[in-house]
Amino acid sequence: MDRIAKVAVLTVLVLAFVPCSVGETRSAQDMAKECRVALDLLQGRVEKSFENTLFAGECIGYVQGAGDVSLAMADSVKWFKVCVPDSASTEALIGKFIAFVDKNPKYTLASTAFQLMLVQEFPCKK
Repeated sequence: MDRIAKVAVLTVLVLAFVPCSVGETRSAQDMAKECRVALDLLQGRVEKSFENTLFAGECIGYVQGAGDVSLAMADSVKWFKVCVPDSASTEALIGKFIAFVDKNPKYTLASTAFQLMLVQEFPCKK
């Protein structure tokens, strides 16, 4: 089983055991704030403190996980088509996410903002 399929299966299993009444509470603004710290840390503009490292880890983990799930989703859902090139770095995705959130404050959930950013930035060529 390839990596994307494993992530998709794991995500489905995790979601299957989460109570239906629990919704996402991570705001796009909060995630963008953590991602700004991640970019600053990756680019050496802030110290590698415990707090900065935690923020960076949250952002990097979220972006990588959401990106993997999006690729699996694009393979199996007809209406959701994104074509993120293999060359797209996590750092570039973080930058695009921050820019999208800044430009589109009406999307308040991190997951919605991330998915819409992918659709906007990486549409599949027909």
